[in-house]
Amino acid sequence: MRRTPMEQNNQSHDEGHYWISISDLMTSLLFIFVIILAYTIYSFSAKSEAFEENFNNRSEMLVSLQENLKHKNINVDIDPKNGNMRIKSDTFFAVGSAELNEQGRQTITSIAAEIKQEMSKPKYQQAIDTIFIEGHTDNAPLNNSFGAGRRWTNMELSAQRAINTYTTMDEGAQISMMKNKNGQHLFSYSGYADQRPVVDNTTEQGRAKNRRIEIFFALNSPQAHLTQ
Repeated sequence: MRRTPMEQNNQSHDEGHYWISISDLMTSLLFIFVIILAYTIYSFSAKSEAFEENFNNRSEMLVSLQENLKHKNINVDIDPKNGNMRIKSDTFFAVGSAELNEQGRQTITSIAAEIKQEMSKPKYQQAIDTIFIEGHTDNAPLNNSFGAGRRWTNMELSAQRAINTYTTMDEGAQISMMKNKNGQHLFSYSGYADQRPVVDNTTEQGRAKNRRIEIFFALNSPQAHLTQ
C-alpha cells in the first residue's frame, strides 16, 4: 500500500524529532561526564595539596622537636620523610629490663613535654592523626625470665618498654588526654622486637642501634582533611 505524500512527510517529521532527541540525550550525557571528570580532577588535586601540606608540616615539626630537644642536651635522630623520631634505649633500660631508669624517665618526660607543646599548634593538629610509641630490640635472645619462671621474649620486652614509655610520658605531660582533630586518642603504643631493624643485626654496633624507642607520627588522610 502506497503512502500518501502527507503520511511520508509526517514520518520524516517524526524521524527528525527522534534523531534530535537522541542528539540532545548524548549532549546531556557528555555534559554530565565532563562535570564528573572536572570534579574528579579537582578532588584529586585538592587531596594531593592536602597531603603535601600535612607532609610538610610533619617534617617541619620533627625538625623543630629535634632542635628544641638539642637545647636540653637530648639528642634524637629524626627521619622527616617517614615521620620517625628515634631514641637510643640502652642508657634508659638495663639489659632485659623494661623499667626506665631515672635518666630515662627525665629524658622521656622532656620529650613528651616538647611533643605536647608542638601539638598545641593548629597546623600540626591538622597534620597528625596518631603518634605511635614503638619498642624495638635487637635479635639476641633473652637469657633472663619474666613472671613465674617463663622466658621473656624480645616481643614482650619491646612491647613493655613501649608501654612504660607511654606511662612515663603520661605522668609528665598527660598525653592520654590528648586527642586528634577527630576526637580520638592521639597516642598509641606497640612492640616490634627485632622485626623492623634500621641496620643489620650482625654486628654489636648494629644491634645497639636497633635497640631503640621510636616515635612515629602518622599523617591524617587527605580525605579526612577535606571533609572537616
